[in-house]
Amino acid sequence: MPNAPVPHRPPRFRRWAIHAYRVGLFVVLLVLIHRQHGWYVAQKRGAMKQLVTVEDIRKFFPEAARVGETWDPSHGGQDVFNAADERIGHVIQTSPEADDIVGFSGPTNTLIALDKQEEILGIEVLRSDDTKEHLAKVLEDEDYLAQWNGHDENEVIAGLDVHAVSGATLTSTAIADGIATRLGGTAVETDRFPEEITLEEVRKYLEKAASLESVEKRPHLLRVLDAEGTALGFATRTSPYADHMMGYQGPTDVLLVLDPEERLVGAEIRGTYDNEPFVGYVKEDEYFLNTFKGFDLGEISEIDMVEMGIEEVTGATKTSITVAESLIHAAEELIQVREPAPPKPLIDLDGRDIGTMVVVIAGLVIAFTGLRGNRKLRIAFQVVLVVYLGFINADMFSQALLVGWTQNGVAWRVAPGLVLLSTAALVAPIFTGRQVYCTHLCPYGAAQDWLSRRLPKQLAIKGKLDTGLSAIPVLLLGLVVVVAMGHLPLSLVGIEPFDAFVFRIAGWATISIAVVGLIASLFVTRAYCRYGCPTGAMLKYLRLGPSSDRFGRRDLVAAALVLLAVGMMWLR
Repeated sequence: MPNAPVPHRPPRFRRWAIHAYRVGLFVVLLVLIHRQHGWYVAQKRGAMKQLVTVEDIRKFFPEAARVGETWDPSHGGQDVFNAADERIGHVIQTSPEADDIVGFSGPTNTLIALDKQEEILGIEVLRSDDTKEHLAKVLEDEDYLAQWNGHDENEVIAGLDVHAVSGATLTSTAIADGIATRLGGTAVETDRFPEEITLEEVRKYLEKAASLESVEKRPHLLRVLDAEGTALGFATRTSPYADHMMGYQGPTDVLLVLDPEERLVGAEIRGTYDNEPFVGYVKEDEYFLNTFKGFDLGEISEIDMVEMGIEEVTGATKTSITVAESLIHAAEELIQVREPAPPKPLIDLDGRDIGTMVVVIAGLVIAFTGLRGNRKLRIAFQVVLVVYLGFINADMFSQALLVGWTQNGVAWRVAPGLVLLSTAALVAPIFTGRQVYCTHLCPYGAAQDWLSRRLPKQLAIKGKLDTGLSAIPVLLLGLVVVVAMGHLPLSLVGIEPFDAFVFRIAGWATISIAVVGLIASLFVTRAYCRYGCPTGAMLKYLRLGPSSDRFGRRDLVAAALVLLAVGMMWLR
């Protein structure tokens, strides 16, 4: 008897190659969504900037023919092109990133021109809220403006030895700090009030003060000692902590003298850039600063001026309020130095995350062992899914979650349990061929299982109706791509039922889908999973299964979604 013919099996390479192609399309789509979001964020930030023209940057780029009208997400600025439409560099602005860096009386927006090698060609002030006289003095100093020329951003971040402009120290230093901050460095602490605290100042409140010494690990705090070396208390000031807080025209430095328990025994204005006679009115009002006497730093840091009834000084409202707020802010900073916040753990693991992780691991064990055939165990585990993972934790994998993390980054530090759940949902079908999330980890899927075949009459969905309903998840995936790429004002939470477990905050669309899906499951087993779930359709496409050795209609759909994303990126 002749041997029966051996059925032809496609080579394993072909199967894995087609499967890799599908996973690759998925990854490409995620990359496109991520890049589009980066571009979108850059445009929103750019809307806060001043759009520069070719004429504005001609002095730095003589060959410039045009300046990009959109903001490049890689550097947040505008690219510069020559007549051949070749990129020859780019320009960035310090605003709004450095808007909190204040010179004498306001921030300055500085243009930074860089060539293709990321070397600075020059800087120019676009706009400034600082005092006109100080700004004019800076702009007259050509050597000051040329200090950055030829340096790259790494050198600026490392710290250039930039000289300030005499007579406009605060303005020129603030401009330098703004440039360093915008390029990714740290602003140099501006020395607005260089005069150190003296013994004469402290003796007004601690008569026996004989010397001052620095307190280890607490900068800007001095220990006050008597002639025998006994500690009498402490002395500090609001500068540099409150140098950014403007009164009528500038910041004010306030001396704070404390007893050994760090309770305030005296305070007075020791320096200011604010206007007279406003500062004089505050100095003459003995009651105003004495309001804080007797409070320790912790108590001062928590003072609510309205609740405490602190009234401004008549005729110097803005100056006096700023002085009081400066004192409170300095106390907050000094408390943080004294009691630094404990270092954050690499992963913020709490009971909620541990619970989700335990459920995920248990679901994987059941799915990949003989336990999946134990009906009682399966029902008990479904109860855990619905009650704990659904109603209590509300940890579920969805399109809203996937798009959000793709755009903004995975929240692995603050939501490690949800990250493990999502990882299991994606990895299992790709490498094992099992949609573990849909079958063993989805609370809504478990709820549908409970309702399946509860009625004697079941509906048979066949033919064109089956084809038409099966297209719904695909159309929803298309909607997800359009919303994600176009940043449309449509909440993706509303196209799936998962948020209905948090029914107190869930929208009507979500609740309606959840209710309709459960009712439909009475007549058709897992009706929503089959005819409504875009997440399930996506996981099914990624599944390594019997159809992985041949191309089909779903591959055309996936390619069309990628082309849709590419088209939306090209048309932006």
